[in-house]
Amino acid sequence: MRHAKSVHEASNAEVAAAMDVKEEVARDLAERYGVPWTTDLDELLSMDGIDAVYIATPHHLHAPIAIKAAEAGKHIMVEKPIATTLEDARKMIEAAESNGVLLSVCFISRYRVDAAKAKELVEKGAIGEVIGLTIYVMSDKPETYWHGGYTGRVRTDWRTKKAESGGGILIMNAVHNIDLLRFITGLKPVRVYAEYDTFATPVEVEDWISVVVRYENGAIGSIDASSCARGRGISGDRIYGKEGQIVLGNPLRVFTRLEVEGLKPGEWSEIKLEQPKDPRTLYVEGFAEAVLSGAEKPPVTGEDGLEALKLILAAYKSGETKQPVEIN
Repeated sequence: MRHAKSVHEASNAEVAAAMDVKEEVARDLAERYGVPWTTDLDELLSMDGIDAVYIATPHHLHAPIAIKAAEAGKHIMVEKPIATTLEDARKMIEAAESNGVLLSVCFISRYRVDAAKAKELVEKGAIGEVIGLTIYVMSDKPETYWHGGYTGRVRTDWRTKKAESGGGILIMNAVHNIDLLRFITGLKPVRVYAEYDTFATPVEVEDWISVVVRYENGAIGSIDASSCARGRGISGDRIYGKEGQIVLGNPLRVFTRLEVEGLKPGEWSEIKLEQPKDPRTLYVEGFAEAVLSGAEKPPVTGEDGLEALKLILAAYKSGETKQPVEIN
């Protein structure tokens, strides 16, 4: 529902059709926007007037649907993660390139105003060289989530299965944070060590994970994520530099020892920002503009999805082998 709403609200896109394997779900969505519906993917891809598809399915279906869409000449927005395997992700990227269509992964956090401001500050050297990154995603997912998501519109168990979801809290949720900090800092992870387990949830995937990350420039990062943190705890991301740090959020909190316009050296500053539109709507508008203008790449690319997936799968491998894993 959120995906269709963001397309509907975009200034340069509109919902053209709805497809779901469950007839009642497809019909309900179509009736909300006054568009045709189908339960058949081939029928959807053959409809006139459809320039792009938005894929919001169980993770293991991203690749086959995206590849089929690319072969039908449709541009593609796909929910995170891009896929559950590196092989599938690369096949999606190759299919899009060979068929001349755009492929984008829905990393909407990039369109938060605090993300844009943090990126600006990092790039101007406001906190000096980045030496540390922390990701903290503490959630307490209700039991109903695993069989109906947060909306409960569709009853399914794919989130509980490793083969269909690819994993738990890291690939389902922290993937956003992983991409966001890469977007802001430009840092490339080169090695990870992880420990994870399933403590309190009757599923095949992890509900708690801790990851240590070494980056190409020498910086060290950490990821702590859980879907069973009772009371939820506090979530948030931080970027540490040799001269200060940035705490993401709105207001954005910044400490620096340097002389930077708008900031007080040696003190914490709060920067209150105005979010012009919902980040998901801004993401859709950016993608639509790339399609309409004939751009070679969308603002968020399939390669961006691949890079996030590399770290995630390396972390899972590390947790399985109890050894550090290099990221190529």
